[in-house]
This record gives sequence, structure tokens and C-alpha cells, in this order.
Amino acid sequence: MNDFWPGIAPEHRAALAALLVAPLLAGQAARIVAGHAGLGQAWALRLRDGWRAADPLTRTAAAVLGAVAALHLTMSPLLAAAALVEGWLALRAVRGRAWRRGLAFTTPIVLIVYCGWAARGPVGPDQVGMAAAILQLTALSLAARRFAARAATVLVVMLFGTAMWLVGFARHDHHGPDRLQAGVVQREAGPPPTAAQLAAARDLAERTRAATAPYRDLAAALAAGYRPAGPAEGPQVHFDHKAHQADGRTLDPQAPEQLVYAVRGDRALLLGVVYQVPVAGAPGPAIGGATTRWHAHDVCVGLLPPGFGVVSPYGGCPPLTISVTAAEMMHVWVVDPPGGPYAEHLDDAWVEAKLAGGQ
Repeated sequence: MNDFWPGIAPEHRAALAALLVAPLLAGQAARIVAGHAGLGQAWALRLRDGWRAADPLTRTAAAVLGAVAALHLTMSPLLAAAALVEGWLALRAVRGRAWRRGLAFTTPIVLIVYCGWAARGPVGPDQVGMAAAILQLTALSLAARRFAARAATVLVVMLFGTAMWLVGFARHDHHGPDRLQAGVVQREAGPPPTAAQLAAARDLAERTRAATAPYRDLAAALAAGYRPAGPAEGPQVHFDHKAHQADGRTLDPQAPEQLVYAVRGDRALLLGVVYQVPVAGAPGPAIGGATTRWHAHDVCVGLLPPGFGVVSPYGGCPPLTISVTAAEMMHVWVVDPPGGPYAEHLDDAWVEAKLAGGQ
């Protein structure tokens, strides 16, 4: 649950509240309607009798559809129409009427809309939105009777999961409080920085540029103890310094925890540094306010090979592994990229052009 709550975007808190109170409100409404004679009472009694007569699978599907409708109704105006359809299908299921084809038709449309909205809208694929998608896919799997329908459901799940994975990575540099499903935890930006905070951010960037000048030569960084954390070639290669990561210091330009290079063959360009807090779970000092934003990464750790990985497209870890959030970190770039020294991501094409130009 520690991974869930930080990933709720403010825009989706109402949707989560609606999901939590929906069962209570539905039960209370049913009792009120059943206690009054007339058309409402007869309708409520038919629903009650239909629920009792329904098989467990249909009951489960109806409950899941009701939960999805509660979430979609308050998530965004774009999804409110889908909520009405999902609620209607849930009622049809309880009353013993056809509902499977309607769900099979609407679910892909809703997921496509959600992918586009998550990619371009104000809120990325946060935990509440992903919970709604997973519930809808669960209902779709319950609706599948034949092998072909089950295979189609699996395909939809794979396509949607892949799309959300890509959206999560694409929105890594988007300003928002989402816990991105690609495993990046982005801290909320907060209020605009003050003049003093802006001055502190400029000072840190200047001291970082000056202190890392010797490391423009990759050989000097290797001699100082920096080692590649992964593949030693690429547009953004991180070089770790284990001793600096364990020295207990934070934001020390003389001893950054990581250096970031663009490396192609025998050419290397120092892009910047990564400052990292010594202890996971501790917030990094936002000396520049919203200008200096920290982030962390979720990883999956297990005893079986490969033993280390990243979260799935749905924000969870594979079986037999546990989710671990790494210590917060922050980039400070020394190559004047678009967005300034605290830009949260560098475009690979821009980096390649910079490296090719020998700058």
C-alpha cells in the first residue's frame, strides 16, 4: 500500500472516494426504494430477486462493472458516458439479460480513449486510473465464454499493458504527481519557487558545472572510481560511485553519486550528474522549490533469476518478487539542454546531435 497512495493524482481522489462509498450508498438507496410502494419498489424487488437468482460469475461481473462505473463517473467528463453504459450493463446482468456483447464492444473503446487521455491529458496513468482499467479488463474476462473470446481478452490486456508502459515512459518528464507505471515516482511540484530558491538553484547548477569540469574526460571519471551502472554505451549512460553513495552527504558537487555521459565508440560527452539521498524513503532537499524536483524508481527484487527488474505495465511486480523504492535522486545537467539544468529528461535525438557535434 505504500506504493499505492503516493500514486493517486489529486484529480482522481474524488473517483477513489466514490468507489469506497458506492457500496454503502447503493445499499442505502435499495432499502429506501424497497420501503416505498410503487414502481420504484417493484423495480428494486426485481433487482433483488435477479441478484439472488444470478450465478456467482454474473454477480461478480455485475459488482465489478458497478465499481468501474463509480470510478469512471467521477474520473473525468470524458469517461462519464462510459460510466452510464457500464452501470446499465451491470443492471442488465443482474436482471438476467444479455450484457456480454455490450461489454465486449465498449471495453476496447474505453481503453483506447483512456490511453489517449493518459498520454495527452493533465493526468498520467496513475493508480486510480489503472485500477479502473484492471477492473474493466477483469469484467471482460468474466464475460468470455468461448476460447476465441478468452484469447481476444488476453490480447486486449497485452495491448493495453504495453500502451500504458509506453505512456509511462513518455510522460517521465511531465509535471504531475503521478506514480508512473514505468516505475518512476515523481514528487509533486508544489508552489512556484521564491526568489531565494531560484538563486539557490542557480548556485547549485554553477557549482556542479565547475566541480565536474575535470570529468569531461571519461578517463578521469574512471580513474576517480566511477563505473557504468549498465551498458557502457548509449545516449545516457549512468556511472555510479559506490563510495559517494555511502558517504552520507547530499548535494555535494565535489562528490556526486552518479555521472551521466553520452557514449558512442571512443566519444564521450559529460551530460550532468545525479544527486541521490543516502537513505531510501527520505525526501531530497528541494533547495530550489519546484525548480529542483526529486524522483525515485520502483524496482522488483527476487531470489530467483534474473533477480532484478522493473515494475509491470500495471504498476506491480512479477510473482515471487517484491517492490522496492530506491532512494530519491535528481539530475543536474551541465550541457545547457532545453529546459535548463534541472530538466527532468533529455531528448535522445538532442543528445546524439550534441555528441556528434563534439560539444
